[in-house]
Amino acid sequence: MPSSSLLNQRHTVRAVLFDLDGTVTKDGQIPPSIYQALTRLNEAGLITLAVTGRPAGWCDLIARWWPVDGVIGENGAFCFRRDTDGQIQRDWIHPPTEIESDRLQILLENALAAVPGSAAAQDNAWRSCDIAFDFAEAVSGLTLEDARTAQAIFEEGGATAKISSIHVNAWFGSHSKQSTSRHVLTSVFGLDQRHLEQIVVFVGDSPNDETMFENFPLSYGVAGLKRFTDDMTHLPAHITEADEADGFLEVIEFILAGGSDAK
Repeated sequence: MPSSSLLNQRHTVRAVLFDLDGTVTKDGQIPPSIYQALTRLNEAGLITLAVTGRPAGWCDLIARWWPVDGVIGENGAFCFRRDTDGQIQRDWIHPPTEIESDRLQILLENALAAVPGSAAAQDNAWRSCDIAFDFAEAVSGLTLEDARTAQAIFEEGGATAKISSIHVNAWFGSHSKQSTSRHVLTSVFGLDQRHLEQIVVFVGDSPNDETMFENFPLSYGVAGLKRFTDDMTHLPAHITEADEADGFLEVIEFILAGGSDAK
């Protein structure tokens, strides 16, 4: 059962933000129930934003075809969204640079050499601002300790590095999921900066969502987050009974049952 604060404040929720992998996926795919849930949120007048480490190429498609108001990708490097004319607007928080891309590639090669059996993420070809080390998507047999080894190599090279449920993502710059989410919610969607903590729900599943858990008190982790909690300082207010997409749907049913003042 969610905490009393969540029970009391679900009536005033204005926006639902969510991670992708391990949060709205189930066995590596997006079930139809997720699209239906997102449509219901939009029909209820709620802002919906995917907040992910996935690449720009994927985010362009999500912004075009998914029933969402936008997508923040590559851990806060940009926000892609459809405008009222159906055109895609690309708001770059940290525009890509060739020098940074070259430095990240060198650090990735160092991490791959240090962790036998690891691989460059298969979606790196569609990335603009960061790079990803694969320890659990297209490879098997690796552990969180292997992910931490790669993370340390990126950090020693001056990059920010975060562990997701499948990748270690690394980038240069001070942006994060949290900082870009705040910027987009206030500057694009007009929400009041002073009240975000009371009107924004976030749902995630891994350590790279920690800044969101820290800054948005109405946050949830799906059940799979439990395997990471010993390594995290900031946890969500509530962890769902179910995992992956089923856990996300648990949150959505809870929110919609409370109604919304947003229209």
